[in-house]
Amino acid sequence: MKKGLKKELDNTIDTSGTSLKWTPDPKGYFTIKPIFSQKKVFVRHYNSKDVLEQTFAGTSTPEIIQAIIQRKLISRLDHAAYLGKETEKAIIALKNKLKYVQGDELHLKSKAKN
Repeated sequence: MKKGLKKELDNTIDTSGTSLKWTPDPKGYFTIKPIFSQKKVFVRHYNSKDVLEQTFAGTSTPEIIQAIIQRKLISRLDHAAYLGKETEKAIIALKNKLKYVQGDELHLKSKAKN
């Protein structure tokens, strides 16, 4: 085994089995949905009282997430990571006409119904 790889393996933290605890973001939550007829992903922001405040639409995860961050709508890093992951999955689904359900695994063979 190469010396660099051994050192990397010796310093590896195995995250398998790490429990994920959901904690609500006090700034609210988001729903994510690709809308095929519009050729965009729509990310809706609801405040902590379940009131829709804003909707973001686009085809680029960095642009959508940056617009959300600029408006200071996320206060938790884990929430930002989740939102980025889900937005990117929705964009992949949009571009490939795949079925997308927020929070579910993206199945690359399941075509969406238009």
